[in-house]
Amino acid sequence: MEQEKKKVKILLVDDDEMMRIYFRDVFWIHGRSDSYDIKMVSSLDEAEKIIEDKETRPDSIFLDVLMSAKGNKGATPAYQIARSLEFISRMKKNKDFSSINIIIYSGQKEQSLKEAASKLGIDGYIVKGELMPKEIIAFTDKIHGTNN
Repeated sequence: MEQEKKKVKILLVDDDEMMRIYFRDVFWIHGRSDSYDIKMVSSLDEAEKIIEDKETRPDSIFLDVLMSAKGNKGATPAYQIARSLEFISRMKKNKDFSSINIIIYSGQKEQSLKEAASKLGIDGYIVKGELMPKEIIAFTDKIHGTNN
């Protein structure tokens, strides 16, 4: 009996429902559902609950940095980005979470944001819409050393 291959756990954190569906479907359409287990949440608060549980803790997080905070829908973009960067900083400083790959997956193209996130130790920065679906798969495969 063949041993079942362990799936890489990916958590997408994005408040845009259509983007969450698109991201999940990229892996499904390209036949990668056997390699990757994609979970999706719409807030940092939901993400933290998944990360804290050893059973659901992801191997990688794809994070949109511009998301509304729950209960704070009027938050400025600067506040939202600062909150996301603070989340990254906490993840990278915590020995239990520091091995989780964090990839920013956002529409934000500003070089200053890329530099700030890079200083925090992110593992990649993907601007939404700049990579084709196959390139997203290749990027993810490279990080995890997987291949189909």
